[in-house]
Amino acid sequence: MSITDEGEYGKKQIDTLEMIWGEGYLSPGGASEIDLILNDKSLKNKKILDIGCGCGSAAFHFIKNHSPNYVLGVDVEEMVIKRANALKSNLIEKKKVDFKVIQPGELPFDDLSFDVIFSKDTFLHILDKERLVEDLYRVLKPGGFLCVGDWMRIDDNAPSKLMQEYIKLEGLSMNMCSLQRYGNALNNAGFKNIKLTDRNKWYLNLAKKELNDLSTIYKEKLIKILGIEDAEGTINIWKKMIEVLEKGEHRPGHFYAEKRT
Repeated sequence: MSITDEGEYGKKQIDTLEMIWGEGYLSPGGASEIDLILNDKSLKNKKILDIGCGCGSAAFHFIKNHSPNYVLGVDVEEMVIKRANALKSNLIEKKKVDFKVIQPGELPFDDLSFDVIFSKDTFLHILDKERLVEDLYRVLKPGGFLCVGDWMRIDDNAPSKLMQEYIKLEGLSMNMCSLQRYGNALNNAGFKNIKLTDRNKWYLNLAKKELNDLSTIYKEKLIKILGIEDAEGTINIWKKMIEVLEKGEHRPGHFYAEKRT
């Protein structure tokens, strides 16, 4: 089973993930993980593209804490953009951020449009990583930089039976690749100062805490959101995810790169 409903991220999915990870967050780690992905780079006065912005958590964090000039958040899921715009109403500097739905495929932006591209746990849904990275290079300004967190696998061989079982339970399009494949794609596209970071151990420990919370303090609310059957199914997803994390096949990570001037 999966907890998807309207599209890959509908109301049940959003409510469940926000319960686990916080308001506006559809992936783990919160603001501290976002800051790690930024690799100590300043966003001051930068024009930022947030790809797969979800409900806007990263964009709001940037506006409140990193002084960018402007953030554009884009996503293919209409429901999450609706939620992001609802949360935007609480923001003081509303004019500094916009959210819009885009279609899958080539980014609908002119060449050299952004100083920074950020994305978190989104690129796993995209099949052609090499074409994606080339498109990121195209829309970045010279000297601009790319900061990404994503869910990956240990290698690019066929997924193991255990990983296939996990992906089936998730019910999402999960085209995970290795961190090294991203590194090769970045290098071939022309990026420099490439940095690759494995985050498997971090998320393994956090996922175990999430499973405990889902089974205890969040259990009643989870049942209220999903019903008993889907609540138990969600707990089973976490159990299976922990298995592939422990095996080392599921390896969340970060990558950073700069466009040549």
